[in-house]
Amino acid sequence: MQESIKNRSVFDKYKNLLKSGFAVFAILGISLVSNTLVMAVPITYEEVFDQNLSVREGQRAVYNFDLNTIGGSSFVKDSSGIIGSTYLPTLDETTFDTSLNLTSALLSFRIGGMDGGNFFPRERIKIKVTGENGTGATIFNETVFLGIETFNFNLTGSWLDWLGDGKLRTVAIAVNRNGFDNDFRIRRASLIVNAQAPAPVPEPASLILMGSGLIGLALYGRKKSQTKK
Repeated sequence: MQESIKNRSVFDKYKNLLKSGFAVFAILGISLVSNTLVMAVPITYEEVFDQNLSVREGQRAVYNFDLNTIGGSSFVKDSSGIIGSTYLPTLDETTFDTSLNLTSALLSFRIGGMDGGNFFPRERIKIKVTGENGTGATIFNETVFLGIETFNFNLTGSWLDWLGDGKLRTVAIAVNRNGFDNDFRIRRASLIVNAQAPAPVPEPASLILMGSGLIGLALYGRKKSQTKK
């Protein structure tokens, strides 16, 4: 009789241990699958032009950013509409997904003097951004200060609507100054777009693990409740 009670006690210990271990396993499984479901994947796209374009008074440097294919371009256009040499980007992202959720975007210019040195205070630049639908907005119109300047334009917010197709047209204009020479070099122009891809769909095995975990927790909770009674 004592041997039977002893064996039953050992059996109960192992049974409780197994139930506890199964509960922990179930919790870990649910946590793993839940994290997979909620975590989006951040992605960064970038396109860069660093051809050191010379822009003289009345001319404009045009940058056609295209994150979809190797099809972006830059060139200088004079007041008569004549276009100079056309350049491809030096860094090009070709895997843009138009279905992604865009979170932020940054347009940057690094500008210097025509002789390779600094700007003069009288030099002036106007930067205009245009969407694919033809609407445009002047985002910068300022007399440039001495020294090499870098201008960063945060396109987050309503600007992201223009970037849904991965394309953006930017024009940098050397404004006429009525008697003053106005020229400069655009040493570098870049567009960076950050996006979020949906979390990967769990594999069938993960879904089975989660389902088993939920069932296991329910049974374990019910068993605990009955034990207390």
